[in-house]
Amino acid sequence: MSVEIIPLEISETPAAIQATLDETHLASRQAAEAMQKRQPRRIFIIGNGTSLYSSLAASYTARALAKAGDPLVVALPAGDFRYYTPALNAQDIVVGISASGEFRDVLAVFERLEGQCLRVGITHVPDSSIARLSDVCLLSRGGASNAAVMTKTYASTLTAAHLLFLDFFSAPQEYYAALQATPGLCQSAISTAEAHIPDVVEQLARFEHAFHFGAGISYATALETALKMKEMALLHAEGSETWEMASGPATMVSERVFCVAHTCSGIGDQATASGARKAVEWGARVIEFGPKAYVNDLYFPVSTPGVESFASLVLVPPAALLAYRLARRRGHDPNRPAWRERYLSQGMTHIVGG
Repeated sequence: MSVEIIPLEISETPAAIQATLDETHLASRQAAEAMQKRQPRRIFIIGNGTSLYSSLAASYTARALAKAGDPLVVALPAGDFRYYTPALNAQDIVVGISASGEFRDVLAVFERLEGQCLRVGITHVPDSSIARLSDVCLLSRGGASNAAVMTKTYASTLTAAHLLFLDFFSAPQEYYAALQATPGLCQSAISTAEAHIPDVVEQLARFEHAFHFGAGISYATALETALKMKEMALLHAEGSETWEMASGPATMVSERVFCVAHTCSGIGDQATASGARKAVEWGARVIEFGPKAYVNDLYFPVSTPGVESFASLVLVPPAALLAYRLARRRGHDPNRPAWRERYLSQGMTHIVGG
């Protein structure tokens, strides 16, 4: 039997978040100062897959803190930004996230933009290519990853990105306090999930389709947890924004699918709850992750931080653990994914594990 790397890395996520908070903040302040000196008008944050969803999650922190006249922070796929690059000048900043530090599109962007604008890298690997190409680099912490399916590196690189924007926008102290609370909340969420997962997995094993949704930061969470469900359980899974869920995915919601609703005590929760109730009416099973259950089906209680934009650090790990346990129940081994060679054949040589 193969070593179960992924659940181990999920269990290490709270420590990885804490290590990043403890060891990366000085570098974050220095990077923020370098960014402030540029007096930027736009900050583009780019990544692929998990790193794209980290970029999107971090952009919610920037959106919450930015005042009128502050630079616009936009999250974009690295490949899209590489081939459809907007006109840039020396005041613009590009932040590239790559946990491995080797994703080809982020590296190509950084190589091409040398000397044109400030390049800020966020990675988990100190001697990686992105660390070499960046003008300023933040290293997330928590130890090396050996999983092809990114788990703790999602949380640690995202934590570094949150720190960067807190420092850049000179956030109030309560934002830092809320971020400091996430390791403990994450640990509680994982422990609670362990108790609920065996029964839930048995009820979900027959499904081949899943729709994940949420509002605001929970939308970024839904994208990441749907990706984990695809990568590990090898079933069709989509992530949607709550209001978009009502238009496209709603046409397919029935007794043949399960839905995953993410809430975080945010202003979009009521709309997400309404969508979850509709899904139940239409015959779907609904799994809720969040501080409160809105439908009487399957529920994972998760206490989220006082700042809404940090919620994905707490919501993603228990949902990833559910995806892993469901994969094993369905006869798959995510520690040695069959799709690894497909990624490598496309030049994605940053993929590890297996």
